[in-house]
Amino acid sequence: MTLRQRLWTRAEPLLGQVRAHPFWTGLCDGTLPPQALRYFAEQDFRFTVPAYARALARTAAAAQRPEQGALLAGAAGATFESLDRMSRELDTLADRFPHLEPAHAISAATLAHTSFLTAVSTGSFAAAMGGLLPMTWFHQQVCVELRRRQVPGTRYTDWIAQYCPGDGFDDYVEAYLALVDDFAATASEAELTLLADGFLHGARYELAFCEAALAAAEPGRHHIGKEFMK
Repeated sequence: MTLRQRLWTRAEPLLGQVRAHPFWTGLCDGTLPPQALRYFAEQDFRFTVPAYARALARTAAAAQRPEQGALLAGAAGATFESLDRMSRELDTLADRFPHLEPAHAISAATLAHTSFLTAVSTGSFAAAMGGLLPMTWFHQQVCVELRRRQVPGTRYTDWIAQYCPGDGFDDYVEAYLALVDDFAATASEAELTLLADGFLHGARYELAFCEAALAAAEPGRHHIGKEFMK
């Protein structure tokens, strides 16, 4: 069994919870409260994606081989470049739902997530590779579900179309997973443990981020509890 297969087996229950989360199902059928999407888009643009781009760049600098650094540095550059598009999309949401209150301050959930991205990318190369993988891999898997389950013509159809990456993203995900498998071939047990632990922590933050977005529209909703961070 390759390392990616082992990671998939361990993370599949969490991924299942992410896929079935009311944030994504509500996005598909149009029932998601607009405030939840506004929170998600704003926190993602202002804090999470920039932190992820910086984490990719730091990990690229720590790469052990040129091809590893090239892949991660390219991903960092593409992630930074995506911020212009995300800014325009946020403006579109603000115009469409002008009654919504902007949330310029970082939330507790986002602060925890971005702090994790910073910490994992300043540790070992193994921990960084594992910790950053869920933002790429889970994004790919969520978008597969969004395209499959979205109800045509609902109020979020256009947002789903721009949120899901276009041509080339699947190739990048495959290249990242191949990098993980290649690293595993010569890694020590300690390095493999760091990578796997980082991956599971990152996966839990993906779930917590969805929950916090929904809680932004449902203030009484419990979120970021022990059930997400076990």
